[in-house]
Amino acid sequence: MGNRLSYLLPIMLHTVIIAGGSGTRLWPESREAKAKQFLSFETDQTMIGATACRLDPLVPMDRVCVVTGRSMVENVRESLPGLAADRILGEPAARNTAPCIGWAAVKLLHDDPDTTMIVLPADHIIRPEDVFRNTLQFAAELVDEAPERLVTLGITPTFPSTSYGYIQRNERLDSPIADRWRSLTTAYRVVRFHEKPPVETAEKFLAAGNFGWNAGIFVWKAKTVLDLLRRYEPEIAERLDRIAQSIGTPNEVAVLDEQFPLIKKISIDYAVMERADSIVMLETAFDWDDVGTWCSLDRIYAGQHDVAGNLAVGPKLLAINSSGCVVRSNDPKHLFALLGLEDLIVVQTADATLIARKDQEEAVRNVIDELRKRNWNDFL
Repeated sequence: MGNRLSYLLPIMLHTVIIAGGSGTRLWPESREAKAKQFLSFETDQTMIGATACRLDPLVPMDRVCVVTGRSMVENVRESLPGLAADRILGEPAARNTAPCIGWAAVKLLHDDPDTTMIVLPADHIIRPEDVFRNTLQFAAELVDEAPERLVTLGITPTFPSTSYGYIQRNERLDSPIADRWRSLTTAYRVVRFHEKPPVETAEKFLAAGNFGWNAGIFVWKAKTVLDLLRRYEPEIAERLDRIAQSIGTPNEVAVLDEQFPLIKKISIDYAVMERADSIVMLETAFDWDDVGTWCSLDRIYAGQHDVAGNLAVGPKLLAINSSGCVVRSNDPKHLFALLGLEDLIVVQTADATLIARKDQEEAVRNVIDELRKRNWNDFL
């Protein structure tokens, strides 16, 4: 099913893009003032801009909603100039994904009591885009077929990652909609969600063949997810109800500022997905990368390495007796000369440079911790 597919659904789809993360492992480019989702890879378009654009025409911009921290609202406006101001929800406090998604749900239900939500992070690279849209349409039709369903996308693992959560699937879903979309991909019933595992467990998951990476991409009825929050996390639901009652009134911002920071910090995985029934996983047929660390560039720019496996993204590179290195800079006139080096990450910005071994990619966040201890806040 290619890009000629027409997106005609008997339901109104809305997308909620979660854009509150900080992307500490992508320091020094990702900063508090310009987090990971506002960086650009492959094109000049920011990651959040690409996220919104790849949904069109399945979900046009006027049905896209972004939830972010208030300090990042201006960054969202710059990346998505076509997005209406009332579609950018600036959180007064960071409370993790369950409150974030719950707030978006009550806002969308205020205008459309039958809202179907696509929830996805702002910082993924996905291709081909038409296959991604078709997969989301499949998910939306499964939800339309059974409104109590929660549909998630499971990325087919390619290595035993310890950085992602896992979704364990069971038998194929027996459904008319699932049968109709069988040529695209397969829908499975979900056994359970697993948190980020140690490497030995990740290797077992990979060998088993019935696990998908949890990409944090969900499709469901807004009413359904709020009902489940009411069942499993009633205190969260109570505060969301107070916020919902204020929507459209002069007190909306004041109530939000009072109630939202008091909501329990919890992810949607813990709050709902690990407890609910009727969860379906779609096995994905597209390429996906969350650009979690600088080593992700090896995958994103596959085929652009030199004969020794060195990769330059942005600058000029002279690599002598060096192999497996990744160099990133936004200055195309800057020359990096590497001599006798192996498997290094080198990232240059105007005021900071990172040099690290590739096997330390997950430890880059330790730099942030040390900068805070030293009060070197200009580099955060």
